[in-house]
Amino acid sequence: MKKVLSAVAALGLAAGIATSASALELKVKGGYLVEGYSVSNSLGRFMPGSNGSGAGTAMATSVNPFSKVPGTKGDDARWFMHKFTIDATLKVNDAVSIKSRVRLIDWSTVWGSQDDTNVGNGANFAVKRLWMVYKSGIGQWEIGRRPAGAWEGNFVNNSTRADRIMWKSGKMLGDQFSMYAFYQKTTEGDAYYNTEADSYAVVTQRGDTALVAINPRYAGVSDDTDSDYYEVYGAFTGYGKTSLAVGYKRDRTKDFAGGYQVDVMRVKSYGHYPITDMFGMTYEFDYIWGDKDINNTVGTSYDVSGLAFMAAADLNFGAATADFSYFYISGDDNGSDKDLDAYSVAKGTGNDFEPLYILTGTQTGLLNNDSGSINAFGTAARSAGVHGFVAATDFQASEKLGFHGALGYAKSADERAGFDSDYGWEFNAGASYKLLDNLTYNLHFGWLATGDFFKMGDPMAETNDITLLYNNLNMSF
Repeated sequence: MKKVLSAVAALGLAAGIATSASALELKVKGGYLVEGYSVSNSLGRFMPGSNGSGAGTAMATSVNPFSKVPGTKGDDARWFMHKFTIDATLKVNDAVSIKSRVRLIDWSTVWGSQDDTNVGNGANFAVKRLWMVYKSGIGQWEIGRRPAGAWEGNFVNNSTRADRIMWKSGKMLGDQFSMYAFYQKTTEGDAYYNTEADSYAVVTQRGDTALVAINPRYAGVSDDTDSDYYEVYGAFTGYGKTSLAVGYKRDRTKDFAGGYQVDVMRVKSYGHYPITDMFGMTYEFDYIWGDKDINNTVGTSYDVSGLAFMAAADLNFGAATADFSYFYISGDDNGSDKDLDAYSVAKGTGNDFEPLYILTGTQTGLLNNDSGSINAFGTAARSAGVHGFVAATDFQASEKLGFHGALGYAKSADERAGFDSDYGWEFNAGASYKLLDNLTYNLHFGWLATGDFFKMGDPMAETNDITLLYNNLNMSF
C-alpha cells in the first residue's frame, strides 16, 4: 500500500526534475476522511453540481403571507462526503526540496456523484500546492504555490494556497527572534486580455481585416488588472510567543469604467503566554483599513475598516482541560453610507475557527462561510459582526477515549435597523475513540437555540432551533 501511495504522490508532484532516482528522497504523509452529516431545518449542504457552494441552513419561517422572510422552513438534510489527501516532500539534496499537496478525492466530494460529474476534472485528482524550498546562506526561500491563509491561531484563518515568493529568517537572528517577508500574486491580469464586460472587441472591419481593440465603452480600462499582497512578520519566543505582522493589499482586478480599485493595509498580532503549568492566556487581533474607490463620474470613495479580536484563557488539569474564550468581529450598522466597517462579510470568523459546531461550523454558513455562500442568514450575521462567548472542556478518559463539551452565546456587534441582536445559545457534545494508532472515530452533536436576529427584522417571522449531528472516520498515514 505504501509503495502505491508513494508512486501516486511522485506522479502528483509533476516537478519535472531530471535526475537519477538514487539521488532523491521521497517522504509521504496524508489521510482519508469520511464524514456523515444530519442538519435540521436545512436547505442542504450542496446544490447539485456546484462543487462547493452550499445553500446553508434555513432558520426562519413565515407565519404571514406578507412576511419578508423566505416562506420555507427547510427540512432535515443528511449526506456523506469524503476526501483523500497526500502531502509529499521530494528532497533533492540538503538545500533543495519540492513540497506538494495532492488531492485524489477533493474536499468536499458528496457521495452520490453530483459533484463528481458536473465539473471537468470530476472534482478530484488535483495538485493543490507545489512549491520549492531552498535553504540558502541568508535564510530559507519558499517559491511557488504554497500554504496560505492560515496564520498563528485558528481565529479568522482560512487555510488555502497562494502563489508566493517568501523569505524566512530561520535562526539567523538567534533562537528567540524570527522574521519572514513575502510577495503574493493573488490575481494576474496583465498576462491576459481583459475580458471584463467584453472590453476587447472587434471595433471596425476593413475589408477582410477585423481590427480588435478596447471597446470604446471601456476606454478607461486600466493596463494593470492585478491583485497583489505584501506582508512582513516578526516574532519573539522568549516567554511564550508574541508576533506582529504588517500587510498591504493592492487590488486592481475591477479597475475599469464603472468598476473600482482597492488599497488596504493591515496590522495583526498574536500572543500565547503560559502563566503557570496549569494556566495560560492567548490573544489575537487583525485590524484592516484603507479605501475602495469607485471609477464613476463623481469618483465615489469608501472608507474600509474592520477589526477582529479574540482572547482566551486555558486551564490544564492533566487529563482534563478547559478553555474560556471571547471573540469579536466588527459589523456595519449602516449599509448605505460610505463606511465599510464589517470585518469580512465573505469569511467572517474564518473557516478554520470552530469553537462551536453550528454558529462557527463549516456546514451552516453562519459566522463563517466555508460552504454557505448563498445563505442569506449568514450574510446578514457576518455583516452585523459578532460578540461571541464560549466555555469548552475536554476530558481524556483513557488513551483511546476522549470527550468534549461546549456552551456558547453570540450576539451581533453592530445593531441593524429593525433587527434583534440575539444570535442564540449553543450547546455542543462530542466524543472520539482511537480504533488504531492511525484510525479515529469521532461523533459530534450541536444544538442552537436560535435567537431573534434570524427573524431578519420581520416581527411576523418565527425562528427554528437547529440541531446538527455528524460523525467521521479519520485515517492518517
